[in-house]
Amino acid sequence: MALMPIERGKIREYAAATAAARPAYLDDPQAPVPPTFLATVVFWTPIGETLRSPEVLRACAEAGVAPDLGRLLSLEQEYVFHGPPPHAGETLRTAERLGDITVKRTRDGRAMVVIRFTVAFSDERGDPRAECNYTSAYVQRPAGAGERP
Repeated sequence: MALMPIERGKIREYAAATAAARPAYLDDPQAPVPPTFLATVVFWTPIGETLRSPEVLRACAEAGVAPDLGRLLSLEQEYVFHGPPPHAGETLRTAERLGDITVKRTRDGRAMVVIRFTVAFSDERGDPRAECNYTSAYVQRPAGAGERP
């Protein structure tokens, strides 16, 4: 778990950087966050505990796939809000939980371990505010591929 303070200046920066520069994000002292702003949780906590969990490591070992975070593919992110979006001045608490693990094959036959996990965001009272559902994958290296430099 980590604490994620929502700062007005960071909302403005994010909105400008993602071409979402609406007045609500730029001018309101208690600006709401753009929906994908929650992805900045990676600056507050190293998400991905579930990507290193014993269940995931076991699935990778059985499939012959190296669980290399540097080569992890992000396949999908879905944001779900429980009420209005968080806003500047709030502090969110995060919690991460593993959804499921499946092993699939790529078109060229390599193993791919697909992991679904959720980062939940709650407010200071512990009420749920939002969730980010991630789908990520570790993919087996092609035959003959060496280690990265």
